[in-house]
Amino acid sequence: MKEYYPPSKGENPMSKALSTAGKQYVAALEALASAEKAVAVAKELFAEAVAEAGVNEVSVDGKKISMISAVRRNFIVEKLKELVNAKVYETVTKTAVEPKAFDKARKAGEISAEVEEACVTPTSYTRIVVADEKASEEAVAV
Repeated sequence: MKEYYPPSKGENPMSKALSTAGKQYVAALEALASAEKAVAVAKELFAEAVAEAGVNEVSVDGKKISMISAVRRNFIVEKLKELVNAKVYETVTKTAVEPKAFDKARKAGEISAEVEEACVTPTSYTRIVVADEKASEEAVAV
């Protein structure tokens, strides 16, 4: 493990390696956003070409590209609960705790610290947030 030595007076606290890593991270995020836009455009062009050609697949450079139509189902949970027995309902549904709603209930005193301790298992994670410094400065200045 590297030892950390705080910067001397007048020395820039941001190392070159940290600055480079930060620039690489931002560049990668920008490349990802650009690639996602390119995929969306290509998908739209492919869909138009499929409609025009009247076929839903093509082979290109040893890869088969197919357009598949599907239907995503959205369930009306309350209606399902009314129409099936409790055992079936329990079998086909699952419940999840909404963290924000839990925190609100905890803050309001509807959930005690003891209940929280018994029901919550904290899991640490790391998140990297990138924000435009000018926008952050404007938000602070307001």
